[in-house]
Amino acid sequence: MTTLQFYQFHIILRFMKLINRAKILPLLFFILTFTGVLVGQIIFNNFKLVAGPTTLESNRAAQLEHVFKTLNLVDYNGVVYEASKMPAKIIVINFWAAWCMPCLEEMPGLVDLHKQFNKNEVMIFGVNEDTEDQQKNIEKISSKFSIQFPLIPDKDSILANRLFISTIPQTLIFKNGKIIDVIQGQKDFTAKEFSESIRLALKP
Repeated sequence: MTTLQFYQFHIILRFMKLINRAKILPLLFFILTFTGVLVGQIIFNNFKLVAGPTTLESNRAAQLEHVFKTLNLVDYNGVVYEASKMPAKIIVINFWAAWCMPCLEEMPGLVDLHKQFNKNEVMIFGVNEDTEDQQKNIEKISSKFSIQFPLIPDKDSILANRLFISTIPQTLIFKNGKIIDVIQGQKDFTAKEFSESIRLALKP
């Protein structure tokens, strides 16, 4: 052992004696153990995010898909659309209200999206959540934005409750009956990235 190594060993030995005298060894052990558990939890959480959806997300997806199978949408003109018989591969269901500014701000994007695809590719439904003057509000907004896709009056929010919608705007996107996206809050449907994602989803 060299003189330097002996000196280092001597310092370490003295430090350990000080730790024992101060009775802080249990505290150090606790700190190291707690740190290890914390780091392990962080790694586990990050792994879950990368690995796939949480159990809660998976459960909601299953519930949405179950409801969708028996879904009947009746527009404000009385036309009935049965989910099981819709020709489109992708179904977009947007929940909105005339008093909701973010809803109205994203409406032109939905109108534009509707123009980009035919009814065998994408069908869009606007589900209205107004509690007062619902028919009047639907007709007003339909005229204002020249909406050509079906607008559905959701009386007493029955449809929203069935599909677990608690805030608007909110948009559900299904592909062949499977939920592929839940958009909470305002969305720019005119964004190139969004239309490209729809085109990608339409591919076999």
